[in-house]
Amino acid sequence: MTIDDRYGLPVTTSSHVAVDRFQEGMDRLLSFGPGAEECFVAALEADPALAVAHAGSALLAVAQGDAAAARAAAGKAREAVAGATRRERQHVEALSALVAGETARGLALVDEHVAEFPRDALLVNQAGSAIGFSGRSDREQWRLTFIERLAPAYGDDWWFQSALAFTYHEVDRFEESRRLSERSLAQYPGNANASHNLTHIHFETLDTDGGAAFLERWLAGYDRRASFHCHLAWHLAMFELHRGRYARAIEIFERDIVGAVNPRLAMIDGSALLWRFALDGERGGSERRAAWRSLADLAGRVSRPGFVFGEIHAALAYASCGDEAALGKLIDGLRALHAKGHPIAGTVALPLALGSAAFVAGDHAAALAHLEPVEGEIHRVGGSHAQWELFEETMVACYLALEQYDAALTLVQRRLQRRASPRDLRWRDQASAGLAA
Repeated sequence: MTIDDRYGLPVTTSSHVAVDRFQEGMDRLLSFGPGAEECFVAALEADPALAVAHAGSALLAVAQGDAAAARAAAGKAREAVAGATRRERQHVEALSALVAGETARGLALVDEHVAEFPRDALLVNQAGSAIGFSGRSDREQWRLTFIERLAPAYGDDWWFQSALAFTYHEVDRFEESRRLSERSLAQYPGNANASHNLTHIHFETLDTDGGAAFLERWLAGYDRRASFHCHLAWHLAMFELHRGRYARAIEIFERDIVGAVNPRLAMIDGSALLWRFALDGERGGSERRAAWRSLADLAGRVSRPGFVFGEIHAALAYASCGDEAALGKLIDGLRALHAKGHPIAGTVALPLALGSAAFVAGDHAAALAHLEPVEGEIHRVGGSHAQWELFEETMVACYLALEQYDAALTLVQRRLQRRASPRDLRWRDQASAGLAA
């Protein structure tokens, strides 16, 4: 027996309770809301053979950086799906490939699957994330093409609007992204996905005051148990950092980031914030060795070779707390991935990790020797522009430390063409003063 979910897709079970709890878990996962894990557990209590609920649990484990739990849940999904519909079997096969890090194979399976089942939202959502971290130089345009072509199948669906809006703001189509995100929130006010999009738009359009005010209001009603709470808190801290309110940013770090329920995001976002403090010469950067040690401990729990976006942030933490053994192991892992044919582990991620270590050691010339050759490829590590530009900022700090003011000014002027941020304006003034002197 099958029961359709809200997207009209068959779910093999005789339990309406199982489908209802699975559907609730799906919506909570797609909206970055709290309680998705409990919903999938409840669905499996109602029907232990509900393969799509096992697959949903695997996706939650991936988001937490728990590779072992993700593999175990995917294995249970594969066992349970044998007698299910072809749609569910294909769903589980594609998700299992993505969970296992077989990105190319997984995305090929998804591409074939959505030609027939475009409304398989969990699969589309995970594929969009996998494309974003695929390492391809055209990843943003690829993701836009993939998501946009599915629009006719979703109509006015609240989740799809926010998913499409994310792809739009990453290619600077801000007003379209804003319109879709606001429409999504009007339908589903708890959709942190849409709020995240609006936060990015505020950041990219330099509305730091408006962005901070919007995000503070929204976070006031957002459950701290939600795995994405940490990342939105990081965005709020970034607004404060750009407004020069460093004490407030550190307060957010200590309250909402370093001890967040999602250890993978806590490590990535915490490292990205503290590193910027060091770049700005503010307390809270390199002086906070205990905080860096906490982030390094998180990295040891969640850092996995293959997810190079996580690895380059783990490198920041290991270097900053002086954990040479962990940093060496990470570097060896990137080299091993390169030997296996990973598209960017050795060619982009490894230079970023080595450059970061050199920066912490105070060897700015060596840092630039690693960073400059990959400057145009940094975006391939994944994440949003607001995230990966951290390594451009590290280059600016190196140029200024070496009194290479012309190089600093060239890089900063290019950055200013995109967004005249207060930090870049300060760096421009510093470089210009250096040249004048």
